[in-house]
Amino acid sequence: MKAMIAGAVVSLTLSQTALAVDEPPQQLPEQLAEQLAERGLAAGQAFPGLSSLCDLSARLKVAGQRPKGEAAERERRESSRDDRRQRGPAEPMPTQVFDNLYYVGTPGVASWALTTNEGIILIDALNNNEEAQKFIEQGLVDLGLDPEDITYLVVTHAHGDHYGGQQYLVDNYGAQVVMSDADWTALEQPELAIDNPRWGEPPVRDITIADGDTLTLGDTALEAYVTPGHTLGTLSLVIPLKDGDSTHRAVLWGGTGFNFGPDEARLREYSASASRMKTISEQQGVDVFLSNHPTRDNTLARIEALEQRQAGDPHPFVSDQALGALDLLMSCSLAQAERVYAGEHPTE
Repeated sequence: MKAMIAGAVVSLTLSQTALAVDEPPQQLPEQLAEQLAERGLAAGQAFPGLSSLCDLSARLKVAGQRPKGEAAERERRESSRDDRRQRGPAEPMPTQVFDNLYYVGTPGVASWALTTNEGIILIDALNNNEEAQKFIEQGLVDLGLDPEDITYLVVTHAHGDHYGGQQYLVDNYGAQVVMSDADWTALEQPELAIDNPRWGEPPVRDITIADGDTLTLGDTALEAYVTPGHTLGTLSLVIPLKDGDSTHRAVLWGGTGFNFGPDEARLREYSASASRMKTISEQQGVDVFLSNHPTRDNTLARIEALEQRQAGDPHPFVSDQALGALDLLMSCSLAQAERVYAGEHPTE
């Protein structure tokens, strides 16, 4: 692995962000929150799966904790409604999305396989070993790829729906697991672990990748940036893509939801990370936005459109609105921070 491109961490203060969106500094926090949320929704309208992040009435949950009483019943109804709206096919077919990028995930969690002339870089390992075998291993085989070529497994963040199938891939194919130092550290502290019966065992510390490092395999260089927010060491990736004679670049946002409760500082950190990734993406000419949850980035719908694509048609994953997703993430996380600052967040 070659470490290149040292990136500097950028932190935005409230006043800097307010100036960036042309808001007067004397504006009340709750008014600013509403305007930021509206701005985010407008910017990210091509990605409706992200819109719930802009809901200023929703409870900001803490991963692993469950609400009680009326809040629990309300959350159950909302979750059921969201599931019905976002549910894709029961078992999506593994799909070649670009010449060198393949989807081998489930309806709810993504796993991406990036092919190179010296092996495969896998991005995320699904919930558990059974899913890794059924969707990743068999998916690669169905696509005419050899699971023996898996060289690296990049885990975007330290939650089991992204690392849970790693043991199967390590034991059977010798995959080297790559994570940020902060998230390796989180997994090494049992008190920080979230107990979920669906999740497989966490990986043992292997390769640590730092902010701005490049993971190089053969003819392909994958750039990794530490974007704290969803977890303290979430990795977001810039991925080179090929489509016939055309080349593109994707940004994969490594951790989407606000799963840490009404933590104002963390929400501001999330916003700063999204702002920084937008700047990096602009500099890199990114024209594809990806998520590790397919309902967030329209992956399943875009795969359906890809199946209908005719020669000469534009690629359904390529869009001049790709960076609008990062605008939404930046604005709506800041909106939630202003909401918390104003004391507008319900505790139950």
